[in-house]
Amino acid sequence: MKYVLKHLFTYIKEHKKRYAVVLFFMIINSALAVVPTYIIRLFIDAIIQKTLTFALLLQYGGLFALTIIMCYLADFTWTYRLFIGSYDLQKSLREQLMAHFLKMGAPFYERFRTGDLMTRSSDDVQVMGMTVGYGLMVFMNTSLFLGFILLMMATTVSAVLTIIALLPMPILAYYIFKWGSKVDRLFTEAQNAVSDLNSEVLEIIDGIRVVRAFGLEEETRQAFEAKTTVVKEKNNRVSELDSRFGPLITIILAISFVTSFGVGAFMVQKQQITVGAMVSFQVYLTMIVWPMISAGDLVNVMQQGAASWRRINEVLQTQDDLEQAGTKMLPAVAKITFENYDFSYPSSSNKVLQHIDLTIKKGQIVGIVGKTGSGKTTLLRQLLHRYPYSDQVPQLNNVPLTAFDTAAVRKQFAEVPQEHTLFSRTIKENLLFGKEDATQEELWQALASASLAQDVEKMPLQLETLIGEKGVSLSGGQKQRLSLARAFLRHSEVLLLDDALSAVDAKTEQAIINQLKLLQKNRTSIIVTHRLSAITSADQIIVLEDGNIIQKGTHQELIKTAGWYQEQYYHQQLQEK
Repeated sequence: MKYVLKHLFTYIKEHKKRYAVVLFFMIINSALAVVPTYIIRLFIDAIIQKTLTFALLLQYGGLFALTIIMCYLADFTWTYRLFIGSYDLQKSLREQLMAHFLKMGAPFYERFRTGDLMTRSSDDVQVMGMTVGYGLMVFMNTSLFLGFILLMMATTVSAVLTIIALLPMPILAYYIFKWGSKVDRLFTEAQNAVSDLNSEVLEIIDGIRVVRAFGLEEETRQAFEAKTTVVKEKNNRVSELDSRFGPLITIILAISFVTSFGVGAFMVQKQQITVGAMVSFQVYLTMIVWPMISAGDLVNVMQQGAASWRRINEVLQTQDDLEQAGTKMLPAVAKITFENYDFSYPSSSNKVLQHIDLTIKKGQIVGIVGKTGSGKTTLLRQLLHRYPYSDQVPQLNNVPLTAFDTAAVRKQFAEVPQEHTLFSRTIKENLLFGKEDATQEELWQALASASLAQDVEKMPLQLETLIGEKGVSLSGGQKQRLSLARAFLRHSEVLLLDDALSAVDAKTEQAIINQLKLLQKNRTSIIVTHRLSAITSADQIIVLEDGNIIQKGTHQELIKTAGWYQEQYYHQQLQEK
């Protein structure tokens, strides 16, 4: 609990004014809440002593009504302000998490699964909101409100009777903190299980076609059922622990009621306290019920909040270990250089790229080819700084890439990756990711350049057509071409195509390549492909094998030289015939 209280007090310090108002009205509300009980005492004593007059009745009644109204207003004010803080914290945490997600590179996402990040961004954030809202409300009720009640019991009735009534409370405190210490661990386990379950759901939905194609529906259902059972059992353990508090509090309070009533009756008989004082004492004991029950809730909420806060902080404090970006601006990319460049992924010591020497000048079309697993995609990723560099850093305009501001570098590159990322929105909205202020004319021009305009024109809603999650309503070739159109619309200095034409036919491919030449005047294109016909007009072609450049030159030079390129090109030509 100390962990979450430390962070809560830090948050409260950042919003001093709001919580100063909350504290002020909470004190007023707690003080006023015990006044009606004291008025009832005076009223009963006046009846017994036969001193109650109509004027005194009006006075007590008016004071009672005024107290109730003021209590309501104070309660409304501090509760409203407190829960504003709860929603404010949730908003702030979600914004921090999203900003962190947007900044992180690939190593970060290798450590956290998507479902886990979703759980931390939703369930754990909601738990933190409950901790700051309901948790603080319970904390203040348990401390301030209970303090005022005990003060009134001791000063207006009897300190001895108050002590006797509180004698069973240490037993309650012992079990609250004994069981409460287990809540943190069990709740963390339950949240981790929910994270795994969410990740499983996402993977099953993403791979539903594969599941059906291999006839694994029943096996998948059974495996998922086993995971849901684990989640249920872990949450049942948390619920079982939570359920212990209520009955224990009821028993302890019942003992207090019986003990204090017996001793109080004896004190009334001895005329040590009045009947009105005795009645008011029992009412005060009744008022203690809510703070005492809240004490159990407080431990649960705070322990759950501590578990969630740790999970959120783990994400926010985890970095991707990428090199710190510089502050230089990058108005244009005149040259890209790799000099004796090596690269290994963080999780492996094997070199994926070795001794790469490559210079790409502005306006060139460069083709990168080679066997599967030769390092083509990895080489392309070096320009986007997806992973920490091993020893050397690629250079832009003879300056290390890491010397430039990250946003400035990304602005100059437009990428169409192997895995097409399309959003569950309209065609138009997907295109606008490339250029948010693009005109209708620009949108259609981009579609035409990607040979997709005719397909879109045949759709009933054209640009307003919803494509479904990940473009599920489009064919593989349409997805590729929509991704290409979005990249064309960006008008970046460098266009990176990672096998982006694999799902289109040869005729469409040639039309797109011709458009690419027109669009990319004074701009640079780097094309990774398995289909060599896509790069026959490239200014430079490199052939990779096991991370090494084994051949380099133009198409005409390479087909005249014995080697992988010549063999593969003629093989593909024969296949097409």
